[in-house]
Parts: sequence; C-alpha cells; structure tokens
Amino acid sequence: MLKKENEAGKNFNWKVLIIITLATMTGGLYRNGIMTLFPFIQAEYGLGKAQLGLYSTFIYISSVSVSIFSGWIADKWGTKKSMIAGLSCMGVFIFLHSYSINFVMMLLLASATGLGLSIILPTGTKGVAEWISKENRSTAVGIITLGLSLGGVIAASILPWTASAAGWKAAVILLSFTYFVVSLIFFIFYKNKKSADSEGKDGEKKDKNKKPAISVQLKILFKDKYLLALCFLGIMFGVASGITATHFTLYLYSDFGFSEVAAGFGFMVFQLGSMAGRPGWGILNDRFLGGNDKTGFNLLAVLIILTAAVLSFLSKLDPHISILLFIAFVLGSVGRGWNGLYFSAVSKQLGDENTGIGVGLSLLFVRFGIIIGPPIFGLIADKTGSYSLSWLIMAVYTVIALFTSNILLSKSEKSAVKY
Repeated sequence: MLKKENEAGKNFNWKVLIIITLATMTGGLYRNGIMTLFPFIQAEYGLGKAQLGLYSTFIYISSVSVSIFSGWIADKWGTKKSMIAGLSCMGVFIFLHSYSINFVMMLLLASATGLGLSIILPTGTKGVAEWISKENRSTAVGIITLGLSLGGVIAASILPWTASAAGWKAAVILLSFTYFVVSLIFFIFYKNKKSADSEGKDGEKKDKNKKPAISVQLKILFKDKYLLALCFLGIMFGVASGITATHFTLYLYSDFGFSEVAAGFGFMVFQLGSMAGRPGWGILNDRFLGGNDKTGFNLLAVLIILTAAVLSFLSKLDPHISILLFIAFVLGSVGRGWNGLYFSAVSKQLGDENTGIGVGLSLLFVRFGIIIGPPIFGLIADKTGSYSLSWLIMAVYTVIALFTSNILLSKSEKSAVKY
C-alpha cells in the first residue's frame, strides 16, 4: 500500500506524513503542552520561576543523555517499532505524574518521560528520509515537526480548562491516555519502508538491519566538520526554543497579570505561530531560497533577536492585548519554528541510512541549549522582578551565537563529507 504511493519518488507520500505527524503531535501534547499547567503546579507547590524552569531541564537531561543512542535505535529498529516504544514509554510516565506528592517526584518523572520523548523526533525524521526525496525534505520535516506545535495548541486549548475544572492531575491523566491510543494507530497503519520494499522483490532479502557499532558510526560523524558546525548552531536554536516554551506563559502571567487561562490562550497563539513557522520555513527554503539552508538560518536568527529585544521593553509600555498576541505568534514562528529547516539540513547531509543517529547527535546539542537556557532565564527574572532583562540578554546571546555559527559553517562548507 505505502510502496505504491511512493513509486513516484519525488512526490509527497501524504499517508506516511499524516501518520508520522499524528505521532509527533502526540509527543507535542506533553512537550509543548505541559507548560500550560505550570501556573497550577506553581500554586500547589509554592515554586519560583527558576524552580519551574527546572522541569523542562529535567525533561531534557534524560533526552540529552540518550539522544545519540535513541537515534541509533531508530536506525536499527526502524520507524515503526521505535515510534511505538517512545510513545508508550511517555504514556506510562505521564500517567504517573498524577501520583506526584511533591515537585521533586515530578522532576524525576519528567526525566523518565524524556526517555520516550528522545526517540520521537529522530524516528519521525528517519521515516521522512526514507519516504520523501531531498527536494521536498525541508517541507516534509517541517510538516512532521508541525505536529509538535499542533499538539501544544490542542493541549493549550484543553489542559488549562480541565485543570480549572478537575485539577491539574486529572488533566495529566487525560493526557496520558492519548499516547496509548496513538501507539495503537501507528501499529495498525504504518509500514516501514524496508518491509514494503522487500514484499515484491522475488524473495530478495537485504540484510540492512546489521548496523555498525554505535562507536564506529560516531567516529565517522565526528570527522564531519560541517555536521559539527550544524550541531553548534543547534545550541542557539535550543536556547531560544527552551526559553520561549518554558517561560512565555509565565511572562504573560507575571509581567502582565494575565489569569492562568488567559496566559494559556496566549501560549496557544504562540504555538499557532510555531505551527505556521515549521512548514513555512521549509517551504521558503525549498521553493524560494533554492535549498540554501544557511540563508534560512540567518533570517530565523535575526527575527529571534528582534523579537526578544521588543519583549524586553514591552512590559514597560502596557501594550494592547492584540499587540501581545501578534508578538506571541511571531515569537512562536521563529523561536519554535526552526525545526523543519534545521533537521532537514542534518538529514540531507547524512543520507537516509544515517539520519536517525545524525539527528540524535544534533539533538544532543539542541537539548543542551534547552537545558541551560530556561533556568538561567528564570533566575534572572527572579532576581530582577520581571522578564525584561532576561529577554535582552537572550537577544545579545543570539547575536554572538549567530556570528560564530556563520564563521564555522562557512569554513566547513567546502569540506563537508558526503555519505
């Protein structure tokens, strides 16, 4: 079934994209939606902004520690088995959040949930690399990462209301059950590309499951200077992503006096911007920039700098809510909309067979940025009493990181390894 649809080669396999996007959307329900419950969790446990920022840090501590291994697993197990394992793991540990007796227990469960989360993106990107041609890959990866933001929008629409009516633990239980349902759907409807290809080949059996040892593959990848330059760039995007997702709801809640539900609505608009940005930047790159990833990276970074600079002064001006919502949309489109462009660049550099471990390696750097950004950003806000200085420092950091990344990419571009 899937094989026939992919015979055209360069055409989009929409059925595959929809199934993978459903899985990534489910991952996004937690990754991008749990933040909408932060005001409720903060009130129950009496937490500061820096303490709440640790939740995102703990999610990604485990993700970072196993990201390369998760990518290798995606290459070895294949898309189907890996995705089901990741979603099921997340469902179990999200459900256990409802038994948390203190914030420390929540942090441990966040770390455990991150183990499942670490598998989702390398697996989804590998599925795209197997089924979609390079000419359309930025757009396709943008679409599947769109699922992460779509999950955040759905969560922002439902979780705060559920928490207001029945408590945040009830909202977490509702969230957990979606993971088991989607795991079942993925099991029924998705087929690995290798399995589909082998069905009609006169009994031919290709032994592609035997992957080199992970240490051997890593030695090869670490010799690729262009890939390492992309990984350094990933730190910058990780910092922007972690800060905006973790603190934007609290920014509206504390600096502008929004209610918990209103701040959740603002976060939903932020996620809508992310939804528009993920495929949007991929389409811009594939259709209008001639596949020049570096130009796209520069445009993204400049917009992150400008938006962060505006936010640093905004709380002093008492802007109309429509202005805040517009900026929320823009912030989401650049602070969280870079994924499709970035991970497709990694995939194109490495080829189909190494996409999983390559994306896992790049995620190691992205998630390092996600880990260090939110607690520092929140600590500055706690010390100063608002987020103004935090946003300004973020803008300055992005300027420095953009300048450095351009130097590294330019120096390594001509010597980039081709797999």
